Amino acid sequence: MFQKITLSIFAGFLLFISWPPISHFTFCIFIAFVPLLILETSVAKKELSIYKFFGYIYLAFFIFNVSLTFWIRHAHFSGALFAILCNSLFMTLVFCTYSMLKNSSYWQNTSFMLPVLWISFEYLHLNWDLSWPWLTVGNVFGSHPACVQWYSYTGVLGGTLWVFIVNLLFFKLSQCRFNSYLRNRNFFLFLFSLLLPIALSYLVYNKDLNILSNTHVDVMVVQPNIDPYTEKFSLSQTDQTNALLNFISPKLNDSLDFIILPETFLTSPIWAQRIHNNIHIKSFNKLIHEYSDLNIIVGATILDFSKKSPTAKPLLNHQNQFYKVYNSSLQLNDSGVDMYYKSKLVPGAEKMPFQDFLYPILGDKILKIGDSNVVGNFSKQDSVSIFSSSKNHKTAAIVCYESIYGDYVRKFINKGAEGIFIITNDGWWKNTIGYQQHHIYAKLRAIETRRYIARSANTGISSIINMFGEVKSMIDWDQKDIIQYAMPLYNQKTFYVKHGDVIGRICSVLAIFILLYFLVSNKLGFSR
Repeated sequence: MFQKITLSIFAGFLLFISWPPISHFTFCIFIAFVPLLILETSVAKKELSIYKFFGYIYLAFFIFNVSLTFWIRHAHFSGALFAILCNSLFMTLVFCTYSMLKNSSYWQNTSFMLPVLWISFEYLHLNWDLSWPWLTVGNVFGSHPACVQWYSYTGVLGGTLWVFIVNLLFFKLSQCRFNSYLRNRNFFLFLFSLLLPIALSYLVYNKDLNILSNTHVDVMVVQPNIDPYTEKFSLSQTDQTNALLNFISPKLNDSLDFIILPETFLTSPIWAQRIHNNIHIKSFNKLIHEYSDLNIIVGATILDFSKKSPTAKPLLNHQNQFYKVYNSSLQLNDSGVDMYYKSKLVPGAEKMPFQDFLYPILGDKILKIGDSNVVGNFSKQDSVSIFSSSKNHKTAAIVCYESIYGDYVRKFINKGAEGIFIITNDGWWKNTIGYQQHHIYAKLRAIETRRYIARSANTGISSIINMFGEVKSMIDWDQKDIIQYAMPLYNQKTFYVKHGDVIGRICSVLAIFILLYFLVSNKLGFSR
């Protein structure tokens, strides 16, 4: 029992130290699942019941989840608890399903089922109401973008596949200590599978160096550094807006194309129908009248009238009239105001999972964010949309959590976006590893889409990331500063942009066939 608990804890520890922002031990991910595979052999030998196996595996994934996502508690304690417990459970169920299928099969080689089932789980986790893809295994290489330039073809699920193939080969290598032929063969396969993607990354990088930019835009990324706990809701919006304008005014010039401000910088709700009358919008428009080619990207809370729905709220003293709340990005220029409403909402903080069923029971009080008066239950936009600047440059203004979803971000590129802006407020998570991970994952979006990213974070990290996932300029945590940069724009589309998570779709189909096969074979008595 002590040996099995040690294996479980060791697996959780290896997963933790391999993950960003820790960058010195990323290679540990290639053996992190091996202790769990060793535990599974005890089930195969009937030395360990599936129920006890479940407990050991759950312990490993609980350590993995709690050590890397504990920071959610600062924004939403019950949401953090729910995310950690549920995500650990989902990961455990994948391993237990693999063990049950493997040990009831006549097939000689069932190892392929583990990556198929795991990638199917990750693909599902990107596309349902309890979506929390923060720990998608392919994200582990965010600290080493040079190793995964081929994400422009596969996305992060290709990284997941790589990790599991190498883990399985290392496990097989460890199991053939007394057979020199198998040991040598498996060592070669292990080394080949480990090094080939790195070599391919080098080739892809050099090939894509030849991609030509259409033009460039001069951007000013602003990090106002307004603490969401102590300042954001105690200072008036007028004071915040005036302080920002005074801060950036000395740096403005006629060549500037974009000013990028963070998520919910305009936190006081603005009615969509009256947006041109808003005093803060008018303050920004004064800048635009002075610099006619200027575009301002800013996060705002937008209210809009609506029919009655699970996300609609009744107007005060008007129970038959309803409105919706949107976490939005706005583009202001001499043509007016364009709006994009955040579509990928954070489960438990910004939206109620399985809303039609749970909202009538629980209401929206559990959606409160941090110690603020901000209550979630936001509404969302049904499809992506891009902004067209005063000079007709096409850009995507992605809001916070949306930047975790590669398959979603690519849709903006298919709409014609030539550059990506990410606006976020990671200050809710305080000075933890959360904001660092969020910034690191943005590098992977740059690789997948081969687009530059300008990232404005309220308290950090704000940055410019090039099309290869390399940080060209950065403002660290808890600093008030700006970045001015000539940001190249591109119109080419990568394989991943065109086709999305092909690996996820293939593995999902294979997983369905595998499960159906075992259900039918067991029903007909073909199982082992």
